[in-house]
Amino acid sequence: MALQISISNAIGARAVAGGGGIDPDAQAFITASGITDATQQSAINQLVLDLKGYSIWTKFDALYPFVGGTASAHKFNLKNPLDTNAAFRLSFLGGWTHSVNGALPNGTNGYADTFLNDLSNLSQNDAHCSVYSRTNTSVFAPAIGSNSYGQNGGCKLTLSVIGGTYYSIHSADQPNTANTDTRGFFIANRTLSTSTSLMIRGSVTTHTQASQTPSNTTFKIGGVPSFYDNKEIAFASIGDGLSNTELSNLNTAVQAFQTTLGRSIGTQTVSDADAQAFVTNAGIVDQVEANAINNLVIGLKADSLWTKMKAVYPFVGGSASSHSYNLKNTAQYQISWSGGITHNSNGVTFGGVNGHGNTNLNMSTVFGSLVASYGSYIRNTLSGTNINGVIDTNYYRCDFGYDSGVTVPFFANATLTSNLGTDTDSRGMVIATRQSATVVKFLRNNVSKLNTTNTFIANSNGNYYIGARNNISATQYFANNSQQAFHYISEGLTDTDATNLNTRVTTFQTALNRNV
Repeated sequence: MALQISISNAIGARAVAGGGGIDPDAQAFITASGITDATQQSAINQLVLDLKGYSIWTKFDALYPFVGGTASAHKFNLKNPLDTNAAFRLSFLGGWTHSVNGALPNGTNGYADTFLNDLSNLSQNDAHCSVYSRTNTSVFAPAIGSNSYGQNGGCKLTLSVIGGTYYSIHSADQPNTANTDTRGFFIANRTLSTSTSLMIRGSVTTHTQASQTPSNTTFKIGGVPSFYDNKEIAFASIGDGLSNTELSNLNTAVQAFQTTLGRSIGTQTVSDADAQAFVTNAGIVDQVEANAINNLVIGLKADSLWTKMKAVYPFVGGSASSHSYNLKNTAQYQISWSGGITHNSNGVTFGGVNGHGNTNLNMSTVFGSLVASYGSYIRNTLSGTNINGVIDTNYYRCDFGYDSGVTVPFFANATLTSNLGTDTDSRGMVIATRQSATVVKFLRNNVSKLNTTNTFIANSNGNYYIGARNNISATQYFANNSQQAFHYISEGLTDTDATNLNTRVTTFQTALNRNV
């Protein structure tokens, strides 16, 4: 069945192919890759139309849109979607993870061979290669390249938050452009024998680089043998050199393509005002993360949980700064991080020695005599004793965690002692809640691990800590080695509340591909 698509003339250069139908080149790719999703089909079609409308379609030898979510779909070259080496169909080697967001090499032995030989197919002074990365890492390995380190004459793009962005286009030199974020669209380009240019997320820098004979090797994506990358790739291209206008047009077309697929890197706009405030203040540039945050807020509001929340830390963005913001109110209870902590796209990992976060939320001041709930999404199996919370000079406790590895979950809210339960694991959504002046519960993945009674006395007069316990006079770390992907502090939750929160947070983690 032919897909009918209405194409707007938003950029002037766009046109309607076949009287409103699918462009033949787009259709050939869709058929070969077995793509049935209407949004993906439309995105591919519009990408082809845009590249043709900008008069740059003929400049590509290979276009890899990484759409379809599987290795069998991701392998095809949009420019020539035949399942042959001569058509520059990808061969994925080593470890890869394929999803709707792109293709992710494992950083250990994963790479893809394009079978496109640099010397045979590209001109010495007229070439480009590009890659769209969705991962921010310090790994120093080519995201795309036709040669390895120590080899001259090839093309490559190496992205690292530590080393910057190195590239070469048929030259010996590898100019370095300072760059602290390896996400977005990167293009290495040559149109002259004396200079090259590098585009990073739409901004072009020119370098003096004398050209050399192209490398007699094939282009690889996701690393080259012995140097393996770990960035999720959402687009790559190889072909002729591009003018600055053509670079800008390619960037526009690819960014629109990624936005249609819901996986772009850049300034993000979402529908909910509270979610937008967080996205803006936390500097969230990943569309997948922004949409996940938006859906989380909408869900919490629909379940009447939003008004009960005092602090919600979704730990997205991958940095200490983005992880510090409170989703409920970015102007309140921002976390102050201290000690050994690792921040990445999976959340916050405490080093088990001195790492912790001060939420700057005083339990007594914020809650008064209200009963409270707190919990976290834990991604690893704990060892030793892991505690989050606070205990004040009167020994009133507001804390929860696991003692003796994963076997003894415990919870205290406004009491002098904690209540102990039993468990066999620590991974998943943990909810510790006081439901009344006497009833306390501890659940993991919506399964009860503790259900007992004790009497409410008073909330702790001190700031709540994550990754450690604020003991007023001293911080207690208890070798906390948890990796947390979510943390919240709220008013006490009913059974229905706890079930709904578990569902919303699990859905949130699944959208980010970090659920356990």
